[in-house]
Amino acid sequence: MHDKRRILSWIDDLPELVKHDFHPSPDTARKRKIAPSCCLASPPASFERTESNSNMTSTPKRRRVGSVGTHLDPDITPRPQARSLASSSASNSQATSETGSVARSSSSKRQMMSLRLGKTGVEYQLLDGNTVPGIAKTLFNTITEIGRTHDIIPYNLQQTIAQKLENRNREEDIQKWRYCFKPEGTPDTLPGRIPSFEEIERVLRAARECEKFNHEEAGWNSEVHLHLLNTIFRDPITGEWNDFNAISCTTARPHREFKPILSTAKMIDLCIYASLDNNKELEAAVIDFCNRAPTLSINHTDFQPIQFRPIILSIETKKPDASIQQAQLQIGIWHAAQWAFLQWAVGEKLLEKRLSQGLGEGTIDKEQEEFKREKIAALSKLGFIPGIIVHGSQWLLVLSTYDNGKTTLWSGWPFGTTKGEMEIYAIIAGVRELTAWARETYLPWFKENILTLAPK
Repeated sequence: MHDKRRILSWIDDLPELVKHDFHPSPDTARKRKIAPSCCLASPPASFERTESNSNMTSTPKRRRVGSVGTHLDPDITPRPQARSLASSSASNSQATSETGSVARSSSSKRQMMSLRLGKTGVEYQLLDGNTVPGIAKTLFNTITEIGRTHDIIPYNLQQTIAQKLENRNREEDIQKWRYCFKPEGTPDTLPGRIPSFEEIERVLRAARECEKFNHEEAGWNSEVHLHLLNTIFRDPITGEWNDFNAISCTTARPHREFKPILSTAKMIDLCIYASLDNNKELEAAVIDFCNRAPTLSINHTDFQPIQFRPIILSIETKKPDASIQQAQLQIGIWHAAQWAFLQWAVGEKLLEKRLSQGLGEGTIDKEQEEFKREKIAALSKLGFIPGIIVHGSQWLLVLSTYDNGKTTLWSGWPFGTTKGEMEIYAIIAGVRELTAWARETYLPWFKENILTLAPK
């Protein structure tokens, strides 16, 4: 027993272990043979980074490409990877090439298939005259007529445009415009403005430049798409806007609480928002809502420039030779997050109302089912959300619907291109009509079912 106590005492008196970083000498590093099978390239930039550190507590040091749980995001621009040892360049190059092949071959199709399987995922459907949801039929028919360039320009601009064409020795083109003008006396009550013919020509020249010289997506966005939207919503001299405006939002991510579980984070490129930050009557209600939202925002993203400005139209863009399927995947995930956010927000207001009545969310199945039915009824009043995919020069309408936690994206119906002046006017008419839908349908619904307004 005495010996045992001495041993324990000796152990207690031992100094703490001092950790030393091991740095092999240059000679040792040179002598060690590197087995190609053990040498993996650095993880490519296309691997999704987790949005919360809480999910990274037990990340393995190495993960095999294509292993279960690995998500590939093809939208991130590939970056050159650093090589620490010259002798490993061949194996690194081979691994990088193989990783790129996996990323290219798997992503869009595989993620769409996975999302289709999830209860809170996304279903992708074709949009046309036979498949359009009944609740969106009126808007779809209006956009279809716009795509035919019928009644897209006020009557009072007919002589002006004819004169512009004559001045450019294009008299033979005047006949093509005969169906573009609305009947005389038709009021123009749509949001935004109609750009001048010269502004349209500048957009056309920029689009031709981007297509001819194969500009990157960012070039298309800044030189063509956002520029075109600015001609609709901003004053041509002062640059000021009123109730609606467009903004680039390429870094806005859907909040992790609202995006589908089986998806990587997906961003869009542009959006149109309502300037509720300028509305003094709604200011208190908007700030109160943002204080309670996980995003600290009135949207499903914490993108700061639109913190107090609800998104009314989301736009995903791709250059001409990029995959439109990838655009559908991205805006589908984005819309799914928006629907999940709206469902949460509707539930918050309903819960607040029920608490004021002494009811609460419900503790028994019957009460919880009633609460769920109330949320579904509120979302059903909205019915659908429109969006836009821009594929090179072509603009396409998309719609999303929501049913019991699952989003269906219906895409995509063309309504204009930036290949000609007349077709650019069609884009303008389409965007203005979609903004009018937001003004007349979405925002009133949002105020009624999301915001808590002070009694008058």
